[in-house]
Amino acid sequence: MRLLGILLFTIAAAQPAFAQGTEGDGKTLQDTAKKSGSVLTFYGLRKLEEDPNVSDEEKLKEWQAFIDRANEQAQYAKKAVDRWKNAARLRLIEAAKNADRDSKVPLKDKIAQWREVERLYPKDAEARTAKKRIAFWTQEETKRLVKDAEEVERSRRTKVDRIRAWMEVLAWIDQGPEAKAATKRIDSLQEQLFQEAQSVDAIARVDDKTKLAAWKDVLAGRPNDKQLRSAERRIAELEVAVGGRPDNGASGTHTDAGTSDAK
Repeated sequence: MRLLGILLFTIAAAQPAFAQGTEGDGKTLQDTAKKSGSVLTFYGLRKLEEDPNVSDEEKLKEWQAFIDRANEQAQYAKKAVDRWKNAARLRLIEAAKNADRDSKVPLKDKIAQWREVERLYPKDAEARTAKKRIAFWTQEETKRLVKDAEEVERSRRTKVDRIRAWMEVLAWIDQGPEAKAATKRIDSLQEQLFQEAQSVDAIARVDDKTKLAAWKDVLAGRPNDKQLRSAERRIAELEVAVGGRPDNGASGTHTDAGTSDAK
């Protein structure tokens, strides 16, 4: 009722042209309103009540029409209030849907959009849609990363490159069969790097630079604690031997101890 009162007051203030009684030429406010295609305001109807030239039936008809208009406007106003109250939510959901449909949007960005919907509106019906789309696109991105890692394997790149490719999979997912397979392959490749570095290091005729490169490859992968300590110790010793400055990082040139087999 308060909203209806506000609307009535606004309507009355907005149309002062029909706020008078019978005009000087004898025409009623109804006549003027009908001729101009307008409707009577609240104030105009109050004046109409005082006009003896208008029948009771016409007055009743005008008031009923006024109530109908006011109710219609009140309903629209309520919907507008709800719409603008939820404007931010609707924009976020629409943005997520648009990104979901756009083939040019990276999968990670699609997922990020839906995660935001789920985070901000967990009880909303759209949260269920968000969870489904997150699961779908997460699986799609996982497939892509696994495919990329397998391509690196087939291209016979160095073990360090292969380890890094599988680490991309682990950086994306940390559970599930793909994560287990990636972890297993990384551990296998890392162990090969470590054994190769130990093997090269034990050969007297191999120069110190080659040995140093082999141990740096161990560090460049994903060494466990034991491998890390051994690699750091030997790198420090070999750098002194070759006259280079101490550097515990990867060399940038991976030798795989002189091999790049696809073990």
